Amino acid sequence: MSKIRDFYEGQNVFISGGSGFIGKILIAKLLRVCPEIGKVYLLMRSKKGITVQERVDQILTLPIFESLKRDNPDFKKKIFALSGDLKKPGFGLSTQDLDLIVKEVSVVFHLAATTKFNEPFRVSVPVNVNSVMEIIQICRQCKNLKAAVYVSTAFSQCVNDYIEEKIYPMPLTYEQINKLLGIIEQRNFSGDEEVKFTKSILGKFPNTYIFTKAISEGMLNEKARDLPFCIFRFSIALATYREPVSGWVDILQGFNQSLIGIGMGAIRVLFCNVSLVVDLVPADFVCNALIASAWETGTMQIRRIGTSEDLPVYNYVSGKDNPLTWKEFSEHFEKGGPHYPPSNMIYFPDAIVVKNPILYSTCDFFIHLIPALLGDVILRILRKKPMLYIIHRILQFMLASFFIWLFWKLFIQN
Repeated sequence: MSKIRDFYEGQNVFISGGSGFIGKILIAKLLRVCPEIGKVYLLMRSKKGITVQERVDQILTLPIFESLKRDNPDFKKKIFALSGDLKKPGFGLSTQDLDLIVKEVSVVFHLAATTKFNEPFRVSVPVNVNSVMEIIQICRQCKNLKAAVYVSTAFSQCVNDYIEEKIYPMPLTYEQINKLLGIIEQRNFSGDEEVKFTKSILGKFPNTYIFTKAISEGMLNEKARDLPFCIFRFSIALATYREPVSGWVDILQGFNQSLIGIGMGAIRVLFCNVSLVVDLVPADFVCNALIASAWETGTMQIRRIGTSEDLPVYNYVSGKDNPLTWKEFSEHFEKGGPHYPPSNMIYFPDAIVVKNPILYSTCDFFIHLIPALLGDVILRILRKKPMLYIIHRILQFMLASFFIWLFWKLFIQN
């Protein structure tokens, strides 16, 4: 038995964000490679009339759990859904469920977050910042806590040229960001006023997602040094590489949705500097590193808990050790895409790369926007769901976010 498997033997695990892309793979991985694990408690919220147990049952029908069903048919007996809400004090857990966590849980993974880049502070702060304070309070009560992992993003400190595995100063404290949230609620800003106010607070940070993640990292280091916590940062997670199912992905947003758009032939022009590095990591590799980080935090005595030493930080990225440029990535995409076309492909999967923003805007208007609008009209006539304009808007949002960040790095910071 490996050291990591031995560490998880008999341990009860609590996971927030288990219904997310990485969360689902993490659950499957833990139960598959650590069969001696104790119970796995999942913080879930009832959704659209579906109970938390029904949501878990739906998750367990996914292909990533097929091998578990074959090799360990009783694995479901180890999974327990706890009804709660990330935005409520104590996660809205019942007294009984909270007592259960305090008495039984020894390993915690806090993955839950809103990953939309530009959520208003009134949404992102309660979920991405205040929930971290709640998990700290819960962990502090746990009688047998061995390790707790806060899952952040590799881009949380993108305002720095080089991001080390260390804690960086907070842009704002927990108390300050909540005071600002109170100001926003009191002022009753209009939409435009709130956007301008938010931009003035963000400063060098490109969006509220990264900003709140940076706050949470510093807050955790400030308020949880008496606990066996670590911070795990990963970059852009793509589909699984090989386990439990090669190429599995269920999150149709952001980068993954753009790839689907290119594969379908709906996205024909890209605004990109092909010489730049794109930091991509397979989702199953992310979960492997995530599980290992909890093991090392709980067993290796890498810091003296309760002292002034900072919490350990793990950056899981391709970085400079194994860089992949956009050009290399597009070459791989071009080799595989035409051989495995999606059944609903509307055009040959190929895209023109443009560096000039003015040229890109012109090409985008004639090659993307006009055909997308006309295509959606045809889909409506055929009584099918219009989707081309939505795909176009998602790509535009991603490129806008990236261009703002790149402009700042090249012209403002320097």
